[in-house]
Amino acid sequence: MNTIKHKTSEKSIRELCTQSPFLLINTPCGVGRYKFNSIGYDNNDDIVLEYKLVNDNKYQDTSIIKHNIGEFYYLSATQLLYAFNYIARS
Repeated sequence: MNTIKHKTSEKSIRELCTQSPFLLINTPCGVGRYKFNSIGYDNNDDIVLEYKLVNDNKYQDTSIIKHNIGEFYYLSATQLLYAFNYIARS
């Protein structure tokens, strides 16, 4: 039963990420533009979403972010839904 619930949640989140693959993320090193890359699971079997930093000339902090944090950013499903809710209300 839990596996079916997991697959349904993953499918719904994957569809959401495919429809809106880009996020602007305010990191400790500045704002970067990220693109959805993949879905995985952590040690607790919770969904983790991987976003990859995009080289975009509009965001001057990209090289600083890449150097200090790396090119990947990970979000939980809850964090992602919170971000989409915030965007929808803006």
